[in-house]
Amino acid sequence: MNNRRKMIYGGVAVMLSAATLTGGCSNGPAEKSDQIGTTQTVETAQISQNSIAKSLQLQAKQLKTSDPKQPLDDLKPLKDMIGKANYVGLGEATHGSSEIFMMKHRLVKYLVTELGFTNFGIEEDWGNGLKLNEYIQTGKGDPREFLKLLYPTDEIVAMVEWMREYNSDPANKKKIQFIGLDLKMLDQSVFDKVINYVKEHHPDLLPEVEQSYKELSSVAGNLQEYMKLTTEVKEKHMANAQKVVKLLEDKTKLNNETDSHELAWVKETAKVIENFTKMVIPADYPSMVKLHDQYLAEHAVWAQEKLGGKTMIWGHNIHIAKGVITEKMYPKVAGEFLKERVGSQYVAIGSTTTEGKFTAFISLSENKIAADTIQKNENSSNHMLGQVHYDQFLLDLRKLNGAAQQWVKEKQPFFDGGAQIIPNVPQYDDDVSLQEQFDILVHIQKTTPSHIK
Repeated sequence: MNNRRKMIYGGVAVMLSAATLTGGCSNGPAEKSDQIGTTQTVETAQISQNSIAKSLQLQAKQLKTSDPKQPLDDLKPLKDMIGKANYVGLGEATHGSSEIFMMKHRLVKYLVTELGFTNFGIEEDWGNGLKLNEYIQTGKGDPREFLKLLYPTDEIVAMVEWMREYNSDPANKKKIQFIGLDLKMLDQSVFDKVINYVKEHHPDLLPEVEQSYKELSSVAGNLQEYMKLTTEVKEKHMANAQKVVKLLEDKTKLNNETDSHELAWVKETAKVIENFTKMVIPADYPSMVKLHDQYLAEHAVWAQEKLGGKTMIWGHNIHIAKGVITEKMYPKVAGEFLKERVGSQYVAIGSTTTEGKFTAFISLSENKIAADTIQKNENSSNHMLGQVHYDQFLLDLRKLNGAAQQWVKEKQPFFDGGAQIIPNVPQYDDDVSLQEQFDILVHIQKTTPSHIK
């Protein structure tokens, strides 16, 4: 019996081993013994699968729809599942699944309207987050233009427009704040956020701030090009970014200024610029991506501490998970940093699917997209979740019992839809324990490509 089968069938591995051993010890001919052992193994495995599927079926909470325009009453079980947590990770199996985006929109609406979550952090660059936050506060601009890569979809734009409607209602006193948590690039608007504040409130600092940002702002808009800079130049940019952070901190302390809402955003924007410069100092990939996810987590914590309210973190399953799903790509992730920082105050909700298609890049450099097909893997957790007879459902992985309780602990293949289509490369990460990575799952049986323009 191979290790993969042990991982998939978990606690039944002993029975499978026993069945194989019994066949091997038969007094009959070797050929017959092998046949008996194989038949017994298959039958036992099938029994195991059936018992796990039935256990999952009994404990899953059916969701009526993924349509965010429909009532949210089927999401009520989330209230007890999330409890008093101040941070909730909202994962996605791909960056291009229509039904997953719509379901996450429903989750956001429920978290905002029923549980008091008002900070929305997303795997989008800080500068785009500033523009999207201005849009949901004032209606200025076109949200589709501020969403990049695979996010300018009809589904996500509809969610941003709902946020704008929510904020424009005077009855909603606590407004949603939109935060771009990511650091893939810094456009000029990020630097202008700091410069314009200094120009208005502390003009004596303006020459030094502008000089510190002059060269940095001209190269920070393209991460790949920035990484080609010499270490000496990158360290100079980091020192200049740190100088601005200190200038702001010292000046506001000297004037006994409390952090107004505007000043909190400006200070954190200066810190984000510093974080960008620090992130690309390491020469090795693992160190850089660890810093990347560390800063994603730190920006989320800032939102909760400085803006008040509770914080949602929207991103790929890999980033919001409580541990490492694929060590080669992400040796430590934002969800793990959050878990270390805030403990049980962080609840990770992963999203899974069994079949369908999703939007991904054919060529990132040429901005060409297409629909990729979800590969089948009958040994995967996604396949087993597909045996539940609901189109979509919630599953609290911490409170399962019976066969499902053991199954979610087992390490097994897990679907991980990438942002780029790479032919002949498996879409599944091996050795993923659902319970180690997530607290709650939202499973949607069949998904279709997101609608991107």
